[in-house]
Amino acid sequence: MNRLIKGMLYTFHRNLGWQDRLIRVVISLAAIGSWYFGAVAGSIGLLLGISGLMLLGTAAISRCSVTYFLNSNTMGAKEKAKLDAKGIKYE
Repeated sequence: MNRLIKGMLYTFHRNLGWQDRLIRVVISLAAIGSWYFGAVAGSIGLLLGISGLMLLGTAAISRCSVTYFLNSNTMGAKEKAKLDAKGIKYE
């Protein structure tokens, strides 16, 4: 099956490691904060705020579509072992 079609029909599996999620949270909080406090104004500020919310969302659910389509997984072996022990699926 084509990877694009499979991605649209794909069930939820994690593909972000804790380091990747931490970086996404830090960047998203900086982006949302700069938009909220007016450091960046106008349409650029709005785009920055929206992209910050998107990063925060992907960090919260531990899944990124871009990472999936690049056929990548940023989890380490220890994190995969912990998820296996809990019965949580990952890519």
